[in-house]
Amino acid sequence: MAKIITHSGSAHLDDFLSACLILSKYDEVNEIYRKAEVSEEELKDKTIWKVDVGMIHDPTIKAFDHHQEGIEDCAFSLLLKYWDLWEQAKEIYSWIPAMVKIDTSGLDSVLNYHRISYDTYFRLMNSFVEESIMNWFQKCEIISKKKNKLLFYTMKGIGKQFFAGINNYQQLLEDFESNLDVKVVSSQGIEEDIQKGIPIFFYLTKKPNYTSNLDRVFYLYKNKYFPNYHGTWITAFTYDRPEKTICLRRHGNPSKVDLSKLESLENTEFAHPKGYVAVVKKMSEVELTNYIQHSIL
Repeated sequence: MAKIITHSGSAHLDDFLSACLILSKYDEVNEIYRKAEVSEEELKDKTIWKVDVGMIHDPTIKAFDHHQEGIEDCAFSLLLKYWDLWEQAKEIYSWIPAMVKIDTSGLDSVLNYHRISYDTYFRLMNSFVEESIMNWFQKCEIISKKKNKLLFYTMKGIGKQFFAGINNYQQLLEDFESNLDVKVVSSQGIEEDIQKGIPIFFYLTKKPNYTSNLDRVFYLYKNKYFPNYHGTWITAFTYDRPEKTICLRRHGNPSKVDLSKLESLENTEFAHPKGYVAVVKKMSEVELTNYIQHSIL
């Protein structure tokens, strides 16, 4: 029976997420042990994953520690590189490089580089959900299918979601590129000049599957089409909550677009009173363009 050994004491995203990925990728791994040291016998045992502990990086014996001179990775990034997923993962999950830097060089190194204050960091980044799970993990010496079963399967699920996110992102990019259309629209109609209207990015796919990655892809293409544009823009994408609808979102200056103005129209399912999001019934791009014009101020 294969197992994972990682360090005891304070838990970090590095050791926690590394264990999550291994659990999800290898069904034969049934136990996680958190302890201060790894024995010589355990270090050489190829059925045991040694993560963030052991002072050795050697994939041939499943040893992924990074506390040696000259290594700028953490255990998490060493694993991703071992699986040849590093480049894909850091493109999709933009938090990964910062997490690696924090684990290897400390929080100060990241905050100083980005000129972020501690106050701002803790206001924006301190997650109660993350803290709760990490505290749960930190209190356990053994996590297995028999002991701390709920945490075991939670971690396995987190790992599966991580890998699924990579696959879903690649599929999303392919579908996005084949279904994307971009128009500049004003209250008067279609415009040629970006200064005379609002850019609208239409992603009306036949197979809607909304994920948080979609926002990232929209921003990627917005910068590609209009690299020097910093004004208001709108995204419109096929939605599945409820089915056969289209979700509209406003980005940027609220003085240019107010999606709450769509509330009284017949084909509107929902319009947020603050005007930044609306859901409308499925319609053609031409109909949708005319519909959106009612929200442009």
